[in-house]
Amino acid sequence: MKIAVFGTIPFSDLIKEGFEKLGHEISNNYPDLIYANDPTGYQDATFLKMQNPKTQLILNVLDIPWHFPNIENQFKTMIKRFFSKSDSITAISYKVKKDLGKFFDSNIHEKIKVIYNPIQNVNYDKKIKKNNSFLYVGRANDPIKRFNLVRESLSRIKDGDKNIKVCGVENPNFGNYLGHVSNERLNILYNEAKFLFLPSKAEGIGLSMIEAVICGTIPIVCSDNETAKEFLPPEFMCEPNPESIMKYIDKINKNYEEYRESALKLGKKYKEQFDKVNVAKNILSIKK
Repeated sequence: MKIAVFGTIPFSDLIKEGFEKLGHEISNNYPDLIYANDPTGYQDATFLKMQNPKTQLILNVLDIPWHFPNIENQFKTMIKRFFSKSDSITAISYKVKKDLGKFFDSNIHEKIKVIYNPIQNVNYDKKIKKNNSFLYVGRANDPIKRFNLVRESLSRIKDGDKNIKVCGVENPNFGNYLGHVSNERLNILYNEAKFLFLPSKAEGIGLSMIEAVICGTIPIVCSDNETAKEFLPPEFMCEPNPESIMKYIDKINKNYEEYRESALKLGKKYKEQFDKVNVAKNILSIKK
């Protein structure tokens, strides 16, 4: 089968790799299926659909960033421009599917399938020792990510700013900022860290949280993050304030190995669910 895939790297490339491992060809030349993983690929995908009207077009939704100005009108415009031309719609999590209920009638909303994005190639490595306390991965300067909670919490620990490594394209001017790191380096960092901070108010999915538990690292997430509740049990939650976060860290540290084993059990399940081949299979399962 020929499949055309559009969207932002690295996820579009991981999805392509998943299809190729299943024996399919990635091609924009008379494809049998067109898939766009995010808005950056919608225009090219719908244009290719116009050229191949009988080919199924699937558009995926990563998030509804409610904190963006005028987001409802922007999304309604996208529905007219792109989603009205699609044959199927997918969402990255049940939280995102729930959000889409605001824009689609019940008949369409019920047909929206939840398909996770694939994770990077991360693995638990028992040979790597936990020699770093905290890790943060992502856009640190986006207000919705609430990096201020990281800063305020660790300021209560002596040399707290020296005990966290920060990865991503945005420098928060706090901690040991490493910038963008390779997948291989990120895998080591996950395995080295005791805790991963993800204090966001909202996430489409929060893949760093998933990748962390695969590596046996305890996530620090907040109870007002609906997506986190989708993937983590209550014992891995705290309230969105420094006092609650510090109490949570103390609680985990008193019985760290037990919590780590719980994280690894979750990680084994997510390693399979978020595997690029299984993601590709899930996309193919909705092909007409």
